[in-house]
Amino acid sequence: MKKFNFILILVLLCLIISCKKSHNIDYLLGYWEINSVHYKGNELKNYPFSNTIDYFEFDENKTGFRKKVKPKINGKFDITMHQINFGIILINGKWIIQYGKGKNFKEEIIKLDSLNLFVENNEGYIYKYKRFIPQNYLDD
Repeated sequence: MKKFNFILILVLLCLIISCKKSHNIDYLLGYWEINSVHYKGNELKNYPFSNTIDYFEFDENKTGFRKKVKPKINGKFDITMHQINFGIILINGKWIIQYGKGKNFKEEIIKLDSLNLFVENNEGYIYKYKRFIPQNYLDD
């Protein structure tokens, strides 16, 4: 019985550790395509296709920029001149993206893995993204 209790406690401990809210922030690097927007549990907009992709880049100090790019049929991008600078900070186990110089616009990363990015802004809107992988359709 003692062995069973020990195994049960060990399994529960592993489960609790795996449910920790911290994310591997390096997954944020790269291209993300918006999938949908939600507010108070309701889907406001679904994007079956988006002609612009969000590109995130940052350094080891967690400062970087976010830029809109447009994918092309050859797997490359048209790059817009507009970009917004940001910093990423960890507050109480939550990754927060702070945009601009005034740091007044923030997004909390609520889910981040190799394929999905969910962020919630100051007003409670949740933006769901999926990883975008460039495709060269001319070589097929």
